[in-house]
Amino acid sequence: MKVKRDLNITKIVYIQSQGAEAAPPLGTILGNVGVNSEKFCNEYNKFTSNLPSYLVVKVRININENKTFTFLLESLSITYILKLLKFKNIIKVRVFDRIHDKEINCIKLTDILILCLYKFPFKSLEQSFKILCGITKSMNLKIIK
Repeated sequence: MKVKRDLNITKIVYIQSQGAEAAPPLGTILGNVGVNSEKFCNEYNKFTSNLPSYLVVKVRININENKTFTFLLESLSITYILKLLKFKNIIKVRVFDRIHDKEINCIKLTDILILCLYKFPFKSLEQSFKILCGITKSMNLKIIK
């Protein structure tokens, strides 16, 4: 009796853009299913060369029966992008008769608008802006000009 094997295998990994290396753990993951990890790393690094090097990307690798592969970069979450775009700002706060410095997390309005167009291309700008305003409020971010 023969055991039927999966013809196609899908692996999901998180890889830093421009930072794929054939060493473990990625080399082990791909090597166990017979994929040339050096070839994958070269293709991935070339594909992500336009992305910032600090970005960690969710990658779906589809491995065929003949050990060829294709990969797909999955879209980043809104909260992850907002965490990358946020910055700290110091404001003066008056408490009774004293003035204190308070540090707040901020995000630029232009970044919010660009993110609206990127994540919600088929919604109106008004609808997508309301969604992102709610997310920024829940993350305790202040939108500034």
